[in-house]
Amino acid sequence: MPLSDHLSITAPLEDKTHAGERANGLEGGPIQALSQPLPFSMRTRNGLSLLLLLAAVAWFWHPLVSLFSLTQQQEHYSHIVLIPWLSLYVLYLGRKAIFASREWSPWLGSLLIGLGALGYWSADAAIFAPDHLSMTILALVVMCWGIFVSCFGIALCRKVLFGLLFLLFMVPIPSFLLEAIIGFLQRSSAEATDILFSLLGVPVFRQGFVFSLSNFTIHVAEECSGIRSALSLFITSLVAGHFFLRSAWMKGGLVAVVVPLAIVKNAFRIVGLSFLLPGCYADLRKSWATSHLIDRMLS
Repeated sequence: MPLSDHLSITAPLEDKTHAGERANGLEGGPIQALSQPLPFSMRTRNGLSLLLLLAAVAWFWHPLVSLFSLTQQQEHYSHIVLIPWLSLYVLYLGRKAIFASREWSPWLGSLLIGLGALGYWSADAAIFAPDHLSMTILALVVMCWGIFVSCFGIALCRKVLFGLLFLLFMVPIPSFLLEAIIGFLQRSSAEATDILFSLLGVPVFRQGFVFSLSNFTIHVAEECSGIRSALSLFITSLVAGHFFLRSAWMKGGLVAVVVPLAIVKNAFRIVGLSFLLPGCYADLRKSWATSHLIDRMLS
């Protein structure tokens, strides 16, 4: 009798356990289908991943040298030098989960590596002259994703997704997108500068991006768009949100604040530089003296 009671109690528990396992298997079915058990030792897998990464770097050596030269020539690309190291640091923080993985996804990883190789071969310098380097570096990033997925599995990518996606900042912004961003920042900075001059009471005549004061003229050119500081603030907000914030809403809010902050900061910079000129300071004093005189007459 005790034996039958014992069996009657454990049988439902086992059924529930297997049902839970089957449910978990159904939920993670697509991921489990892409991942396979590691057929060799983890030490061999780690060595293979390092070998593949070094081979990719050697294959893309000339584009990487061109990318480094670009960071030295154009200031708004100076942040690219730090991107691989920040990404490696994020992956280093998750090294225990990475090296403990006993799965790999060779089929999906090979597909990504093939896409990276195809992108590199199809990036004709004659056709994609302005954005040739952007396409080749993007191909390198996709190939690095493929190497990681092949050696460590697709399931692990969700845990280190930020570090992998962060590599996209290595890609130089395509020319059409860069021009659109600079144009937006230039127009927004001009509008913010106009509002700031009005709040300070400085008499100014505006024609587009040109502000005419009493004895000098200010032109908010593309170089004054503040794209370098905007990119720096944007990347910094992403990194700070990843390390110090948990809620996705708070991370998104922090990133959303960056663009208006960069525009206002740029407007203060333009107006502040204008105040260094004696004419603008004299106009400001005259405006303030006039307003004080009117206030005293009305009182």
